[in-house]
Amino acid sequence: MASLPVVIIIYASQGGAASIVSLAWRLLYILIPSTLVIFCVFFINIDKKYRHTFYSAERGKDLTIRNFRERSEDSTKASYTFQMSKHHWNSIEEEVRSWVESNWSKWKEEKPKWLDENMKAKIPVEWIQTKKARSEEKERRKSVGKQSVAKIMMGDH
Repeated sequence: MASLPVVIIIYASQGGAASIVSLAWRLLYILIPSTLVIFCVFFINIDKKYRHTFYSAERGKDLTIRNFRERSEDSTKASYTFQMSKHHWNSIEEEVRSWVESNWSKWKEEKPKWLDENMKAKIPVEWIQTKKARSEEKERRKSVGKQSVAKIMMGDH
């Protein structure tokens, strides 16, 4: 919300229409207080025992690392690593790599639902333990890429 006044000032300084600038300021004077009031009403009306679920001092990076380390399900670990920015789990990359290396063959056999094409594409190929499995995954990714390009060229996307 803080950027809204800045945008209005920039628009006005670049010769924007006075009527639009005036309207924007009026909306701003209504929007900010209204949002604050609605937020306060919301917070007052929720059960006190759930208030803690709306804020946290924990950084996203720390949450990612904690969830990877504390969860036992592979699907949860995968979503807390490969669905997040690598910057979130860069400090535990060796742990993640070890986890992938030790589980890749099991996942290939069991074909868990969470290990879809999108998730496979996010796992670095060099983390796959055996040379044969690495080359198979490289080939699979190449063929998936070619199929995607063909679909796009045929207008089938």
